[in-house]
Amino acid sequence: MLLAQCHCGQISVTATHKPSTVTECNCSICGRFGARWAYYKQIEVTVKTTGSETHTYRWGDEDIDFHHCPNCGCMTHYTGTGKQSEQDRVAINTRMCNPQDMIDITVRHFDGADTWQYLD
Repeated sequence: MLLAQCHCGQISVTATHKPSTVTECNCSICGRFGARWAYYKQIEVTVKTTGSETHTYRWGDEDIDFHHCPNCGCMTHYTGTGKQSEQDRVAINTRMCNPQDMIDITVRHFDGADTWQYLD
């Protein structure tokens, strides 16, 4: 199982299994968030909130809703908006996981700023 949680603990995101790889993208938004993404199908992910629901942010083509905690501001995951072919995908920001749980996971670097290809 994978557990990601915002700083204040108000948002918890769990997945049925740990990923074999995570993706670090250098596009204009992912680079600012400093996110490392683990990708899942919606059925594999549970999002729990205490208090308020997540707030979302869309930009550009509006294909993705970036979810963040309304209290501490941590960005926990993203979901598709239905405008893209992979609308069933949920990406969990593994920077919200315990670092010890992620130590053996391979990081893949994705060039979302230019070539739209993996660099490894």
